[in-house]
Amino acid sequence: MALALLEDWCRVMSVDDHKSLMVMGIPVDCDEAEIQEVLQETLKPLGRYRLLGKIFRKQENANAVLLELVEEMDVSVIPSEVQGKGGIWKVIFKTPNQDTEFLERLNLFLEKEGQTVSSMFRALGHEGVSPATVPCMSPELLAHLVGQAIAHAPQPLLPMRYRKLRVFSGSTVPAPEEEPFEIWLEQAVEIVKEWPVAEAEKKRWLMESLRGPALDLMHIVQADNPAISVEECLEAFKQVFGSLESRRTSQVRYLKTYQEEGEKVSAYVLRLETLLRRAVEKRAIPRNIADQVRLEQVMAGASLSEILWCRLRELKDQGPPPTFLELMKVIREEEEEEASFENENLEEPDEGEGYSHWDNEADD
Repeated sequence: MALALLEDWCRVMSVDDHKSLMVMGIPVDCDEAEIQEVLQETLKPLGRYRLLGKIFRKQENANAVLLELVEEMDVSVIPSEVQGKGGIWKVIFKTPNQDTEFLERLNLFLEKEGQTVSSMFRALGHEGVSPATVPCMSPELLAHLVGQAIAHAPQPLLPMRYRKLRVFSGSTVPAPEEEPFEIWLEQAVEIVKEWPVAEAEKKRWLMESLRGPALDLMHIVQADNPAISVEECLEAFKQVFGSLESRRTSQVRYLKTYQEEGEKVSAYVLRLETLLRRAVEKRAIPRNIADQVRLEQVMAGASLSEILWCRLRELKDQGPPPTFLELMKVIREEEEEEASFENENLEEPDEGEGYSHWDNEADD
């Protein structure tokens, strides 16, 4: 991930990623003068360089800087880390043979999947590479063609690559940037469904969002079962960090939730939906009758106008009960009608006052 960040940053800054370095793990309270002092001393063998920019990385709660080397360098003298303020700062750089290493890993992956580089190009819609020409290509040319094919593929290979999960640690006192478990879990379930990658990659991306006890749990479940799926990992998280509310309690809480004074019916239905989904997850309410249960609870627990009650009764009697969104549409339409009617009444002048005004003028 650090190397990908270096490559992306260099692309944005329009500099050669083979002639650039990224230094990570710099404390946020370290100013530019202190950074320059450390780098000038530790990177002296590399010759002159330019500091191009600095960014804050939430994952590490630390800064990173990008350097462009002015002179030709020998990668063997680049340190992998330097001693700076607050501890060790990591140095990220791209070696000349990393494209070759990437292609070796790509070929190994394709071999395990029973595929070839040429079949991969066909899947990407790039017909200009034949099986006969692949072995004759240099790594540099092949890497260029792979990048070109991916760039022009009909759809992104990894559409969710940069849609990262928010941080979750499971700590008793969560940090400000962390999500509560229920919100994190809901996002995780939705995003994991959309990730078109292998299970191992899904688990790696999932782990990137974890800290503290949550990360420890992920290591534990994987140690117990290396072949565990992402869905099974999320089930383990539910058991450890999820609500301890019993099935019966979630059912009763849902059925005893009524519209509050001054609350719109639409707001009540939205509040009710969270409880319904929780009850369904606990299997306190069967998923296949959730629409029916929702409609019945709204009719029993809300203060409905006569018109809205009749519309809901009609929906109940006519056929399949409405979904959540269909029900909300009906309710919102009726609320808009009621609000419009009330506004019209407010704008009309009082009839008695009108007659009095004209009568007074006539008397004059």
